[in-house]
Amino acid sequence: MTGFIIVLVAILSVVGSVVWVRPSKRDVKLADWRQEARKAGLHVRLEGLAAEPKESGIRDDVTGASYYLYNQQPDKKDELTWAIVNTHGWLQDNLPTNWSWYHREVAINSADLSSLMSSLSLPIKAIERTPKYSRIIWDESGLEFDAVQLKELLQKVHAIT
Repeated sequence: MTGFIIVLVAILSVVGSVVWVRPSKRDVKLADWRQEARKAGLHVRLEGLAAEPKESGIRDDVTGASYYLYNQQPDKKDELTWAIVNTHGWLQDNLPTNWSWYHREVAINSADLSSLMSSLSLPIKAIERTPKYSRIIWDESGLEFDAVQLKELLQKVHAIT
């Protein structure tokens, strides 16, 4: 009888260990989304933007997954860099409600930006554009994800000047 209990405990410990290290449904979903994004030509990193309380009044770090679209042929004359975050800050000119400029305000085409903001289908926390890349930061929540649509969105972000 003692041998039976020892064998049962050993089997349960092995089964429990295997079940414990298996990925959750959310982990599997995120892995699928990130793989789909990589197939569409995007790069995914788990990084955000640091808080800027002195410059723009943004008190909390913007965390989440960053989906990048790198510009394969950057224009050497292009020096436009900007970022906006979906949080309260001091610099909110020409932005929709609850959005703030990150670090500094930039004079860009507000009609294009408003059009872009109205077409957002993901709960985006931040948008950044540099001459080398455009990216969004979001918490990867939701039921659906379309990498091709996200790539088109990032191309529109890069086109805003």
